Amino acid sequence: MSLIDRRTMELATAAAIGVFGGLVVAGSLQLQIGWSPETGPQSGYMPLRLGIMLCIVSVLLFLGTLRSAGQASFVSRQQLKLTLAIFIPTVLLVASMPFLGCYAGSLLYLVYMLKVHGHASWPRSLLIPAIVVVVFYLVFELWFQVELVKGPIESFLGI
Repeated sequence: MSLIDRRTMELATAAAIGVFGGLVVAGSLQLQIGWSPETGPQSGYMPLRLGIMLCIVSVLLFLGTLRSAGQASFVSRQQLKLTLAIFIPTVLLVASMPFLGCYAGSLLYLVYMLKVHGHASWPRSLLIPAIVVVVFYLVFELWFQVELVKGPIESFLGI
């Protein structure tokens, strides 16, 4: 059973590409869009042309989709369920990072993914994410010297 048909999604995608192309064109028109004999292309020259091409492609996609007669399924209920099973925890990870920090949030995310989707046993579903988070810490904080967002757990541990 299909929740959304393919034609609807193709029309929505064509419209989104058109809106994006229009925004690129509008932004480039705020810059100089010409060609200077001394310096070559000005700052808005290339974005304007790319935005126009995106708008043209959008119209062609939209018209091509309107001409097609197929009513194929875009996503079934089961496929959407599988997609959301990964998407929702990822959104929760991103939303929790300002409060938990990158390391604690990533650890919880990886433990959840290994336990629920990887069907790993408890020792393994804790050990592997812990190793990954320690490696991330060593690479970012010590090697690259880039501090990632830390939450109260990292502060408590003095990291």
